[in-house]
Amino acid sequence: ISKAYHALPVVRDLSFTVGPGEVVGYLGPNGAGKTTTIKMLTGLLDPSRGEILFEGRDIRRDLCAYKKRIGYVPEQAELYPHLSGLDYLLLVGRLRSIREPVLRARIQGFLGLFGLAEDKHASLASYSKGMRQKILISAGLLHDPDLLLFDEPLSGLDVTFSLVVRDLLRRLAAEGKMILYS
Repeated sequence: ISKAYHALPVVRDLSFTVGPGEVVGYLGPNGAGKTTTIKMLTGLLDPSRGEILFEGRDIRRDLCAYKKRIGYVPEQAELYPHLSGLDYLLLVGRLRSIREPVLRARIQGFLGLFGLAEDKHASLASYSKGMRQKILISAGLLHDPDLLLFDEPLSGLDVTFSLVVRDLLRRLAAEGKMILYS
């Protein structure tokens, strides 16, 4: 795939494969097109050239079905600051049509894993950057996606929780998830 803005190339002739159980690291300096690539893979941006295949089919043939199977953790935390961490995760899960008992169990699991159980009723506006990042990661994983797209997910996290995320990624890969980690 390639992406250009007003004839300025941002991503040029990029090609790679991520298979089940694989974690693929996507590295490059600032401005190299990593976030643009991730946004193309989520379907938020169309490539200028090329196609993105998921299970052998162009994602644009049924973008809604594809989006149901991906989990995305963006670089920037764009959250509703007036909601609590719990309410935000409930909103995301309900938008994804996760059954209520399953949703609540998954939310409790993520809040416990990321040390947010005691802060679940506090507004997101009161959360630190790292706490907001943990909510973003939880939201991206709530629906148990097959493909995970992480755009600098450790931004704002301390070393301890960076290790928790690393272990989580290993476990997800062992379950057969496809993971692209920028």
